[in-house]
Amino acid sequence: MLSISQFSRVSHITAKTLRYYDEIDLLKPEVVDADNGYRYYSSEQLVTAFKIQKLKHYEFRLAEIRLALEDEAYLFDRMIEKQQEIKQKITDYHSIQAAIETDIAILAEGGSFMCNQELPIEIVEEVGWDVVSIRKTINIKDFDQLMTAVYKKVEEEQATPTYAPLTLYHSPEYTPESYDIEIAIPILEEQLRTRRLQAEHCVKYHFHGNYQELPAAYTQVAKWIDEHEYEIIDAAFEVYLTDPSETPVAENEVDIYLPVKIK
Repeated sequence: MLSISQFSRVSHITAKTLRYYDEIDLLKPEVVDADNGYRYYSSEQLVTAFKIQKLKHYEFRLAEIRLALEDEAYLFDRMIEKQQEIKQKITDYHSIQAAIETDIAILAEGGSFMCNQELPIEIVEEVGWDVVSIRKTINIKDFDQLMTAVYKKVEEEQATPTYAPLTLYHSPEYTPESYDIEIAIPILEEQLRTRRLQAEHCVKYHFHGNYQELPAAYTQVAKWIDEHEYEIIDAAFEVYLTDPSETPVAENEVDIYLPVKIK
């Protein structure tokens, strides 16, 4: 048997953390002395300790680790999911790295890292599409799943897409873990539509670049709207003219529409 200090040294887990693992039933000592409360661990429990450490390194939460220790099938499935999550993080960090490199170059030349090119803005009197859409409150991380579901719905209805997919943001503020989003695909067949998407008098902004720069672009568009004495009256929507899975991060193109009226 190993005392908690001995087990701590071998497993590289602090005694404080081991006591916490005991409290949450993640890794309980083999024996607790009834007289003094000292904890003792078996050498076999080192295997569990090392497994916990490895799963933490893979960014498992403690609740997930508990399930993984109990269920090998869950462990396998969650490992596959974690692999995909980490791949996405790598993609995201490459995008961030590219954006930082661009901003460093701009700053080195005395410029501003905010998006400050001449704005390709126009006023569009009316836009309208017959669409198949799904509106749902989701975690923003599940955006791709919702997009897939909409395309599946279009396929099931045997509808004919006529234009790029678009997203409407219905939430009054940015709440990434609970965001009211509608994704729509314009289609040819009016009788198969979910609804008619119609908007009048919109500010249209054509964005070209890294998605990381979209918030800065929105900031400039909002400033333009104020300067021209408009106000936003309905949900903004974005039309994705390029597929980010097939397009270099700096070459994405999005048309942004903001319904407005004169103040």
